[in-house]
Amino acid sequence: MALHIEDMSAELTVVDGDLPLSEAQVARLVAAVVARLHELEREHKEDRAARALTASAAPPLGVRE
Repeated sequence: MALHIEDMSAELTVVDGDLPLSEAQVARLVAAVVARLHELEREHKEDRAARALTASAAPPLGVRE
């Protein structure tokens, strides 16, 4: 899955010594963010498909009711 970030800002705090999160916690956080991004992508595709007009949604051309 391609990930495109158009606008992003961050606030950083420098901490001397070890990170406040363990490697396992960081890995779980990254996995949760990636899972949410996949979920948002799926929802976006479903929304686009639900809004799309299909040929079966309209009567054939030239047919009057």
